[in-house]
Amino acid sequence: MTIQTAAITGCEPLIQLHEILLRAPGIYGARFSGAGFRGCCLAFVEADRADEAASFVREEYRKVQPKLARQISKGKEVLICEAGDCARVI
Repeated sequence: MTIQTAAITGCEPLIQLHEILLRAPGIYGARFSGAGFRGCCLAFVEADRADEAASFVREEYRKVQPKLARQISKGKEVLICEAGDCARVI
């Protein structure tokens, strides 16, 4: 699968994270989120490859941002979430 991206603006650590996500196994796409609050990246990934993708992202990010990666709480570097049932009236 070929993923095309538009020009990205942002700080170097987030741009690097975004680039790593796009290379990770099982990733369909990624984007920035939370601008102004230190930010983060979100990615959609094949459910059965989520752990593999998370390991890849952890390892690759430590290579490009070792000092910053050490500041992230252990176990909080990558959060894997599942989609809910969708929006509905409760």
